[in-house]
Amino acid sequence: MPSRHPKTSRASDRIYLWLRAARRGMLLLFLSMVLLSAGQAEYRPTALDIATAPYRYSIVAWELEHLSHKWTHRIGELWPFGQELSREDELALVRNFFDWGMQQRTDEAALRRAQAPGEGVETNAIDRQRRVVSLMSDSLERNAQRRQEFLPMVESIVEGELTKALQQEGFGSTWLGVFPPVDVVFGRPPNAMVLSPRDRIQREDAFLLDAGLSDQVKEKLEAVALESENLSAVVEGTGGLAVYPSVVLDTAGLRNALEVTAHEWVHHWLLFRPLGRNYLRSPEMLTLNETAATIAGEELGDQVYTALTGEEVTRPWVRSSTGGIDFNAEMRETRSRAEEMLAHGDIEGAESYMEERRRFFVSRGYNIRKINQAYFAFHGSYATGPGSVSPIGEQLEELREQSGSLKEFMDTVAQFGSYEEYLEYQEARENSPS
Repeated sequence: MPSRHPKTSRASDRIYLWLRAARRGMLLLFLSMVLLSAGQAEYRPTALDIATAPYRYSIVAWELEHLSHKWTHRIGELWPFGQELSREDELALVRNFFDWGMQQRTDEAALRRAQAPGEGVETNAIDRQRRVVSLMSDSLERNAQRRQEFLPMVESIVEGELTKALQQEGFGSTWLGVFPPVDVVFGRPPNAMVLSPRDRIQREDAFLLDAGLSDQVKEKLEAVALESENLSAVVEGTGGLAVYPSVVLDTAGLRNALEVTAHEWVHHWLLFRPLGRNYLRSPEMLTLNETAATIAGEELGDQVYTALTGEEVTRPWVRSSTGGIDFNAEMRETRSRAEEMLAHGDIEGAESYMEERRRFFVSRGYNIRKINQAYFAFHGSYATGPGSVSPIGEQLEELREQSGSLKEFMDTVAQFGSYEEYLEYQEARENSPS
């Protein structure tokens, strides 16, 4: 295990770190302008606005808090104090950090179960339960402190490895290097509340809520949306968010963290191109953005994982046969059937069917809290995922296979400023001689 305060950057990297800091400053200025312009919109509170106000996630607060912390750490990296880590130590540190994170998630779930009140429990049993809860809480606190101590070093190692992969793929330039610079914070990303009309599956609105909300709070907010605006709503956790620095879930393992870190960087990169600037122009443009970032994020994440561990990776790496079912096929069938019922005006029938299917998935080992129109509106944005029936997923996967490199693929997709431009490109590509 590395010493208490090891130094992860090397002396030869200090000039590069200063240049990266300058590039980060340029990006911060650009993002500040975006945030200021976004704040000029007129605000008219609704019942849902009032209900969600105590739980709203503040991007501005995130930027102010985490950019300062990251800069302080970067400045500290420039001075020749501490111990350099060997490649073996770096790998051990990164692996341990994310292994501890998965253990933390398991322990937190066990703690919630232990804290749940039981009926008719004897006094001695209650005392034992309190002692167990106390011991588990102490263990969780020690684990969190240990992970927090090594967090900056893990972030720096991952950022450096992803930067190398991006340079190898042609995303760097002579003067700016990789821009935007890779910058990530591993922690708890916010929840997303997604709204959809009840008579169809369509992402009508979405906003961010704080991480760590209880199921009771989620249910309460979803009920307000239904009762006050007759909207289907779901509050779902996210694996990451492309603020700057991006925030990426730290309790789902190393491979997931690397994939999502790359995914969020792709969103940063797209922000300076037509596709990213038109992210919210239409549901189709949102799907194009998310699907392109998913494809690139998986490829880059796999490269970084292999570079760090020396292990080749295969996909799909998430098992789809849990509970003896093909989850992707079953979920797509669920969406198709629900859309068919909605198209015939059977809203209540479709909602009952989706709840029935949710119970089916839970019985097969998939812990899904809610399936409704908003659930599919959210997950359908990722066209390669099981919640989507969009043709964009297969189209972009085919385009990636036919591209000479990942950079060529991304340059092609990034040029589209509207879904109509994308359709025209697709038509011309399909009609061109092979």
